[in-house]
Amino acid sequence: MLSIAGQTLRARWASFAGVFIALALGACLLATTGLTIASTVSDGRQPQWFTLPDVVVTGNQTVTVTVTVDEGDGVHSTSTQRTRRPQQLPEGAAGRLAALPGATVVVDRSVPADIDGAALDVHPWSSAGLHPFTILGGEPPQTGDQVVLTAPTSHRPGDRVEASTPLGRRTWTVAGIVDGPPAAYLTDAAAAALAGGRIDAIAVSGVTAERVREVVGTGPAVLTGDRRASAEPDPDADLLAVAASLLGTTAGVAVFVSVFVVAGTFAFAVVQRRQELALLRAAGATPRQVRRLVLGESLIVGVVAGLAGCFAGTLVAPPFAAWLARSGFAPPGFTARFILWPLLAAFGLSLLVALIGAAVAARRAGKVRPIEALREAAAERRVMTAGRWIFGILFLGGAAVVLVLIPGLGAEAVALVLVDAQLAITGIALLAPVFAPRLAWLAGLLLPGVAGGLARDNARSAVRRTASTVAPILVTVGIAAATFAATATLWDAEERASAARVTAPAVALPPGSAGIPSFGGGVPVAQSVVYVRTDDYAEEFAATYTGSGVERALRLPVTSGSVTDLAGTGTVVVGAGIARSAGWRTGGTATLWLDDATEVRLRVVAVLSPSIDLDQTVLLPWELRSAHAPRTGADAVYLWDSTPGDARVVTAAEYFRTLNAQQRRMNRLALVAVLGMALVYTSIAIANTLVMATSGRVRDLAVLRLGGGTPRQVLTMIGAEALLLGCTGLVLAGGVTAGMLAGLRAGLAGLVADPRIVVPWTPIAVIAAGCVLITLVASLVPAALVLRTPPGRLSSVRE
Repeated sequence: MLSIAGQTLRARWASFAGVFIALALGACLLATTGLTIASTVSDGRQPQWFTLPDVVVTGNQTVTVTVTVDEGDGVHSTSTQRTRRPQQLPEGAAGRLAALPGATVVVDRSVPADIDGAALDVHPWSSAGLHPFTILGGEPPQTGDQVVLTAPTSHRPGDRVEASTPLGRRTWTVAGIVDGPPAAYLTDAAAAALAGGRIDAIAVSGVTAERVREVVGTGPAVLTGDRRASAEPDPDADLLAVAASLLGTTAGVAVFVSVFVVAGTFAFAVVQRRQELALLRAAGATPRQVRRLVLGESLIVGVVAGLAGCFAGTLVAPPFAAWLARSGFAPPGFTARFILWPLLAAFGLSLLVALIGAAVAARRAGKVRPIEALREAAAERRVMTAGRWIFGILFLGGAAVVLVLIPGLGAEAVALVLVDAQLAITGIALLAPVFAPRLAWLAGLLLPGVAGGLARDNARSAVRRTASTVAPILVTVGIAAATFAATATLWDAEERASAARVTAPAVALPPGSAGIPSFGGGVPVAQSVVYVRTDDYAEEFAATYTGSGVERALRLPVTSGSVTDLAGTGTVVVGAGIARSAGWRTGGTATLWLDDATEVRLRVVAVLSPSIDLDQTVLLPWELRSAHAPRTGADAVYLWDSTPGDARVVTAAEYFRTLNAQQRRMNRLALVAVLGMALVYTSIAIANTLVMATSGRVRDLAVLRLGGGTPRQVLTMIGAEALLLGCTGLVLAGGVTAGMLAGLRAGLAGLVADPRIVVPWTPIAVIAAGCVLITLVASLVPAALVLRTPPGRLSSVRE
């Protein structure tokens, strides 16, 4: 059957062009994303700072959760989570290591500072010898007010520089300029004072790692070789994780929509080829052979499209990686390289998508009976099957139930609104043959003239064509509108709730990354994270360190306990959501890990009321931050009287807008990338359906021409029909979005005072206009090409 499949492909290449493009694009995307993701993890990170020492000792930076799966056999499941910072090294570890015979020990400390507007980490001068460097000018620092900067810099030895540090403003004199990794160097004593005695790492040379491990014990990490890079800050790690997440989502969309396009195309092709398939059955072909024919066609298309897509992926991946770096999703200089296994995976997956997409159509093709098909080949068969009715009603019913429940669910409702929209979109897409033709006919009543009447009647009578065109528009515009509007509404609600919570008259922000030093005229706060065991892994939650008097600076309604008891180093206030997840209650003990992997047991002094901004957050006392991150400034200070130093004073609304601006930008770019991909596939689905439909209505167009219709009149009718179908999809998508937003507003009513709906009209309008334009072009262009043939010849063309 493969030879026959090849012949049918050659004869009907236009019908399979959409399948080929969808599969090739899918394979290209899978290859591109696979190569890019593989490039983020294929090579181990090389040490840049600790290049010269043999061994580097740093604090533990992992949280490990072990779960007993089968107590009888002693089977355990272990998950490990890397934390933001390492633990503090034990006191005296450096001295004990220095006592080893032949050991050379360098203590490294790192303190954030802003020097004349440039964010740099300050290290002791002895740390400069941990990697190759050259003094380009001047000399090493000799006194506590001298600093050495790394090139390139506009400063010269002797210049005075202003620095913001965790201890406040400092004025240093540039003693020298060196090359090497970006940093600033003070004398060892000045750096130790600035770090509050904290040691970030100990570099050891001249002894083996085994000897070092015997001295420091099992707690700290003893690193050699490329593992020394683990002791260095990795600012690219979060970016690469974001890139991998975005690429994974995009690949998932590509796979899902590829199956959708392939399945729809083959289903439409089977309907159009019923007479051809019936002739095969009448000639003796068995149902199994007919199924193999359809699957053979998909196999050939899948192989060719997979190879073409993988080849294109190798060309697209490098510039795509460069775009990720320019957009902030990946570190500067990131690129994608040629790796074989992502290409093999992309090819295999695209082939699997082709076979899965054609499987249902093959099954339907095998059911064609010779006599029945020959007799009814020209009639459009029943589109709504029992399965479509059942699942469509189930999905719509589920969406209605969720919409009714949302107002009473409180904070949990927020997570359900997009699920509700997806259920409704899926249900309406399944029932599109019921809704779309009737809605298009009603909308067509607004169209004047004969062309409008024909367009209206065609949309109602050609049920399959109407449903196949409206469904992808509904899915794309519905998901885009629901996602953009829901995220914008939630972001606005969260920022407004956070700003409304602040009772302090103003907020002071630091001039740079060093934070605001200790200040007595307000309540300092600092953002962080904690790790809480949920089920069999450590989940990351937001944490906020707050100074004393936070109850005066913030409105913090509680369900139990008192926020005024948040003090010392052994208490915690927890949000309602995290309290439910972890099973914590007031007066109980909360076991969690701080951002430096230190496990602490804290007494829960209060559980906050459900809210949109603090539901998944814990409040920690400032004293606990001082114990684990000494000499670290505040991210902000809620002011009562004066202003600390040269801090920038803003309103609460400006503070929270600034706090979330970068994350919002990244989220918007991610949404545009993913939904843009959905729009590309929608274009393929719509264009493929309409091109195939045009080839199937050649004789209808010939009748219109022979009846006296001019090409312009026929094209006007086809254009009007395309606009009807496009607008029908937009109306259905708008209805779903409106219902979802109504549910979202009801869910937010108990969490935010006067919740408002925020709709970013520009991206939604662009996607909607793109869908309608694609529908119009994909209808008019094939029809215009067909109408170039004289009517007499057109009426005799084989469909």
